[in-house]
Amino acid sequence: MKYFLDFDRTVYDTDAFKKSVARRPTFLELIRQFEAAVLEFARPHATMTRRRRFLRTWGTFLSHGRFTFTPEELKQFIYPDVPPFLAAHDCTIVTYGVRAFITAKVTTALTDLPLTDIVYTSRKKGRTIARLCAQAADDCTFIDDMLFQLASVAQWCPDVTVVEMRRNGGAGDGRWPVIRSLEELH
Repeated sequence: MKYFLDFDRTVYDTDAFKKSVARRPTFLELIRQFEAAVLEFARPHATMTRRRRFLRTWGTFLSHGRFTFTPEELKQFIYPDVPPFLAAHDCTIVTYGVRAFITAKVTTALTDLPLTDIVYTSRKKGRTIARLCAQAADDCTFIDDMLFQLASVAQWCPDVTVVEMRRNGGAGDGRWPVIRSLEELH
C-alpha cells in the first residue's frame, strides 16, 4: 500500500505550532523597540531600560525567530503515531501552501524520518495525486483533513482510497471514511 499524507493537521499539530509561534516577538515589534532604544541611547541621562528590553527581544528573535526553527523545535509538533507509521509504510507527504514557509517547516520537522518523498503543490491536490499514483505499483490511499483536497483527489483519482483525518475528534463530512489517528488504518 502506498500512502499519500497531508502535512498540516494530519502529520503535524499545526494548531499547537501556530500558538507557539504567536508567543514570539514579531519583526515589527522588534523594529519599534529598536527605534525606542536608539532614541533612549541618544539622550545623555537615559536609564537604558528600553535598550535592555530591545537587546533581550533581539536575542529572542535571533534564537527563536518566526521563520527559523531547529528540527528539535519542530519535531515536538509531529503527532506521536506518525514516526512509527512512516517507518512501517511507503509514505509520501503531499502538502499545499506558501512554498517558502511550508518548505522550511516541513523539511525541518521531518528531518530523520523515513519518507519516500515530500511533494509541494500550490493548487488542489487531485492532479498531483493522479500523477503520483500513475507511478505507484501498489494501491494508493490519500489522507487529509481539508474537504476541498479530499474532494479534489476523489474527483481526479477514482481508484484511490480517500480518508478524512479528524485529529480534533470532530465528525467527518460523511463522504469518506474518518480516522482520528494513523493507527486506525491498521
